[in-house]
Amino acid sequence: MTLPRRGIVLALALATSPALPAIEPETTTGQAVLTQFQSHLGSPECADASATWRRHYAPYVRRLIDPRDPALGRFDYVLTRIIAAGLPSEYAMIPFVESHYEPDQRSGDGPAGLWQFTAATARSHGLHVGGGRDDRMSMEASTRAALTYLKTLHRQFGGNWRTTVMAYNAGDGRMRIAQRRGGAGLSFITRIYPDKIHAIACDILGHGDSDRWKAPLQRTLPRLQLPRVLREPKG
Repeated sequence: MTLPRRGIVLALALATSPALPAIEPETTTGQAVLTQFQSHLGSPECADASATWRRHYAPYVRRLIDPRDPALGRFDYVLTRIIAAGLPSEYAMIPFVESHYEPDQRSGDGPAGLWQFTAATARSHGLHVGGGRDDRMSMEASTRAALTYLKTLHRQFGGNWRTTVMAYNAGDGRMRIAQRRGGAGLSFITRIYPDKIHAIACDILGHGDSDRWKAPLQRTLPRLQLPRVLREPKG
């Protein structure tokens, strides 16, 4: 059977998306989100977590327990898809570093969106940028593209989450060159990127049993239902 072009685009988009449960519950709780997060960490031990970066990102982590703040719902949306893709929970920390979990973040003509893609990286992963439309600002489309990119990097770098997040920051080409040179050539920002990711994860873990977090985490959390942005056919 020959599908019309729109049908082909839809089929490809669905085929490349993480496999979510057939019927995803419409609500969850903060505690359930935290349990899922903890059970899929690549590095659950926190003795080596940077106290400096924990303090730096603490204000953004605290947003997860503010019932007026959409951060927990966004975190749940990203985390659910990361776990469904078979990736470690650490990758759900990337938007904390990149955009503080704000999907509309824009740096002038530079990186934009939840995952802070450059225009070139966005286009290379199927996002439309230009002509009055910027898919980087769509949480659904940019997260789908980020997962595609992260799965590729995760496979390329042997499932090592620390190397993967450095490659996400620096670019896979630069990371491969640095590896051949024994780590030389990476910026300071790239080299400390895993420390930031680990510190944020450990800050979340450290608060999970605190009295301040227990009550807010018990609240019912409506899950995000985002409109799907289809990839456009090439050519």
